[in-house]
Amino acid sequence: MRQRITYFDFLRGAAILMVVAIHTYPNDGFATPLATTQMLGRQLIGCAVPVFLAISGFFLAHKALDTCEERFAFWRRQIPKIYIPCLVWSIPFFALSLAGMESFSLGGVALRTVYTLLGGCSIYYFIALIIQCYLLLPWLRTVNGGGNSVCPTQLRVGRGS
Repeated sequence: MRQRITYFDFLRGAAILMVVAIHTYPNDGFATPLATTQMLGRQLIGCAVPVFLAISGFFLAHKALDTCEERFAFWRRQIPKIYIPCLVWSIPFFALSLAGMESFSLGGVALRTVYTLLGGCSIYYFIALIIQCYLLLPWLRTVNGGGNSVCPTQLRVGRGS
């Protein structure tokens, strides 16, 4: 069993509380000094998503993704864990978008279906962002390390072989 890092657990907990606060915060504009203070507070807690991304990046940077097999195993393990729940929880939003259509057309249904499958419903844009990070991680690590290879079996271009 791996050792937990208390500092990162604390940051995750704080970020979770900030996300909950973001989604439950009153939005009264700037009409009163109290409302202005509330808006300032809302802006200060808006760093929750970047905090999650930074923590995830720290741990993902240490994943073993050196071979194509490791990469595909990582993708097969991680992507369904977040994508399938995203699709399940998108069903109510998909149904509401169909119910809100002015005129029912095959093109409109297809567009809403693609939108749903790409994580476009409500707050699920974040799931699409995480999937993109998972898919790009091996290439980002290669670029960061100064290499140019994606998989060992692929031809290298431009560096002598």
